[in-house]
Amino acid sequence: MSVVLRLRIVSRTWLSSRTRYFIPGHRQSCALDPVFDNDGGARSIYSIDIFLDRWLLCIYQEKLVEIWDLDSVFRDPHKPILCTSQNIGGIGSFSSAITRLDEGTNVLTVAVSCHELCHVLQVQLRPSSAFYLIDEDEDLADVRFRTVAATPIASPVLSLRAIIPEQSLLLLSLPSTFHLLNWETKERTVVHVLSEEEEELWNGVVAATFLTSRHLLVLKAHSIEVFTLLDVDKGDPGHSQEAPVQNSPRNNSKRLPCPSERHMCAVVHSHYLPSTTFRGASFAYPVLYRPAHSLDTSSSQPDATRVSTSFLAFDVLRGLFHFSVSMMLPSTAEIHPRHEGFAPIDVHIELLASHNMALPIVLPPPVDGITMPTEGTRSLPRSGFSQGMRGFVSSCALGPSGKRGVWVERRRGAVRRVVYAFDANRQASPDDNLEKGSSQNLQDQTNDTGGTPEEPSTSNERVGGIKGHEVYEVNSYDLRDDITHIAFAEATGLIALGTRKGDIRVLGRMEAD
Repeated sequence: MSVVLRLRIVSRTWLSSRTRYFIPGHRQSCALDPVFDNDGGARSIYSIDIFLDRWLLCIYQEKLVEIWDLDSVFRDPHKPILCTSQNIGGIGSFSSAITRLDEGTNVLTVAVSCHELCHVLQVQLRPSSAFYLIDEDEDLADVRFRTVAATPIASPVLSLRAIIPEQSLLLLSLPSTFHLLNWETKERTVVHVLSEEEEELWNGVVAATFLTSRHLLVLKAHSIEVFTLLDVDKGDPGHSQEAPVQNSPRNNSKRLPCPSERHMCAVVHSHYLPSTTFRGASFAYPVLYRPAHSLDTSSSQPDATRVSTSFLAFDVLRGLFHFSVSMMLPSTAEIHPRHEGFAPIDVHIELLASHNMALPIVLPPPVDGITMPTEGTRSLPRSGFSQGMRGFVSSCALGPSGKRGVWVERRRGAVRRVVYAFDANRQASPDDNLEKGSSQNLQDQTNDTGGTPEEPSTSNERVGGIKGHEVYEVNSYDLRDDITHIAFAEATGLIALGTRKGDIRVLGRMEAD
């Protein structure tokens, strides 16, 4: 089958219902450590993801990493082949994990944290046979994890958030601070955030990704933030030997030896959404746009470069939101090493579409300081959300190009769990979205940050709804079959589901039935 025909079939059937699924198998050699052998060998999935539309990666909290070849579902016996697995030694279970694929070399880097160690694994992947001519003699035995580093971290409460494999750099976070860790040099950099933030609510980090080596997109519970990392001339020799970690547990407050420690400042552009509490997100790959004439050496002021990406974020109660983020990077000549002379980047954050589960109640303006209920607001729910909330969003995923996405809903008062798929090019119109319950309230919040030049700008137009289509459903009677994780291959249309008890299902496509 030609590539063009295959892509056309996937485009036509992407939003169709799936009835067939395949269950990846495990080898006996992949048995869990006896320490975690509880409930009949049940596993707890930390994350699942699909890379290069072929490789299904699953990270279990029980210190096990597995990867399957999904190309086998196009051939008999229609079952993903387990290619490799890796058990990690040490104390305790995985507390956090992060992955990153180098699109140039197809090397996948996996970083996992366990107690006070961070393990970095790498595996060389190959393109999918659905789109590339593959050598028939290729040996899947060559697909093997190799341990790159086992680096101590300053505190077990540090969570892995993002990674740049090309620079051997990891981003870890506490609720209010960030650390950069180089797994080759063991150098640790403490990032000091320069922001005037007076939070009344907990605003912890939910997810983060590198836009460039100097710019971070950070999603917090109540805000979207863009960090710009700056070198600071404040090297204190007293800080380079050992330093306590802030916000660490009391029993971990001892000083840990650090081979090298630096300090760095971060200018933050915050974008507050106080009525929304994000619980999870999925990022598309960032895209870098360089002006064609910026290579002209005769120009004394090079043109700015634009970086853009999009992401899905969900609030368990309110629903799903599709955002785009773009920023203009100043030329190198405009960046001063000290933050006082730094030219702020132009950040634009836009809510592209939303899928509303419930909306915050908006009371009428008070009269003489007293809020007078109207006919439609005489009996308000104590939660402050609209009545008739139909369920909860439990997981979501966005493709690398940001064109397709999936999410999982738990129906309210029912055992039914539904998987939805959407195409970003087929979103509902703003008028259709207003009829179902507008996301304008959230859009209004995105403009509450003021209008100063140093704050991110947002679109003020009405947004449409995410037009989701049911593609799969399952009943969970005792919560163990709840779908807690989801991933998909954007080009081939395969969808992988992970349940609370550690089972994985790969949903087949229509033409495979």
